[in-house]
Amino acid sequence: MSKSLGNFFTLRDLLAKGFTGREIRYSLLTAHYRETFNFTLDGLHGARTALARIDECLGKLRDIAGRAALPRVQADQQVGPTGLVQNFSAALDDDLNISAAWGTVFEWVRETNHRLAENSLSAAEATAALTAWNKIDSVLGVGATIGFEIPAEMNLLLEARQAARKAKDFKRADAIRDELKAKGWAIEDTAKGQRLKRI
Repeated sequence: MSKSLGNFFTLRDLLAKGFTGREIRYSLLTAHYRETFNFTLDGLHGARTALARIDECLGKLRDIAGRAALPRVQADQQVGPTGLVQNFSAALDDDLNISAAWGTVFEWVRETNHRLAENSLSAAEATAALTAWNKIDSVLGVGATIGFEIPAEMNLLLEARQAARKAKDFKRADAIRDELKAKGWAIEDTAKGQRLKRI
């Protein structure tokens, strides 16, 4: 990127294009400090997808953990399905190998999602997994958000779809579902009802 070539973006430009601060931060945190970083809008779209995977996993863990308090965890204690904290720390200890560190995060997400699909995580294990993530996010700072912000317009569409389904107007309900999908949102059925997730 070069100012003279006009192929650079300011943070204000990226926010105006609809990207969030955490998506920009994630994208910047994927390059090793010794390597040249190739910043692209495609990379930001990839960051959005990656963060959505993490958010979805964390949301399911919170549903299982319920209101249980997060336990205190020592820095050297193994937490989570695959010892996330230890593997993440080992990667960063290797010359700040951020690629390997992110690899441990997504391996943990994959393994956690597998266990979630099998319904084999207890509330205590879900709580421990959330504790592990909170420790990791204290380094990454990409946001251990409680859920994620859904635009009001999308929530209104979801409510309209639920009303259409209740009225047995399935054609309208399908049209609203397609409209949500075109805008980048999928409807997910959960034990607590329907909710939206980024796609």
